Amino acid sequence: MSSDLIYVFFLVGSFLLGSIPFGIFVAKKFGVRDVRHQGSGNIGATNVTRLAGFWPAGLLTLFLDFLKGLLILLPLQMSWLTIDGFEPTREMLWSIGAIAVFGHCFSPWLKFNGGKGVATCFGVLFVLSPWSALAGLFGFGMAYLITRVGAIGSLTGLFFALFLHLVFYPLSFYMMIIKTIMLLVLYRHESNLDALLLSREENI
Repeated sequence: MSSDLIYVFFLVGSFLLGSIPFGIFVAKKFGVRDVRHQGSGNIGATNVTRLAGFWPAGLLTLFLDFLKGLLILLPLQMSWLTIDGFEPTREMLWSIGAIAVFGHCFSPWLKFNGGKGVATCFGVLFVLSPWSALAGLFGFGMAYLITRVGAIGSLTGLFFALFLHLVFYPLSFYMMIIKTIMLLVLYRHESNLDALLLSREENI
């Protein structure tokens, strides 16, 4: 099997993993019929927490969405998974991670709708840029404690992560992939940003 074909296999696998709507399944397990028709309508951990509580439903959703960005990348990054003739470059790894986020945001099982990609994005960062992920978590925590608005916390965390990564890898070609991930997550928060600009609080 050629390296290109193996790379495509990982891209497809990452997309399919990212597209699994864990929030729907977890919420249903804890008595919520369909999170898409309650609360904010989002399938992410915040809405699951709102409807079914943080422990354990919200935390489990957060963890499972985080794993979407981690499960395929971690074995490749740590060289636990070796395939003859396939040595993924940094660009390949970042693109595999980006596809997982894309799958989460535009799941074919949900008519190409989905979540906002924050937890999955942090799963990718945790593997490929762990210091950036820690900076992002710090930014999220600080912003959320000040504002109590999840959208502000999420976006602040992502910008912190991007800034730190730029400090260490300012000229990296795969920065274009990282910026694409960030723009995708920003786009998925469009309704929240509109609400904030109108100075009204909206569910995430």
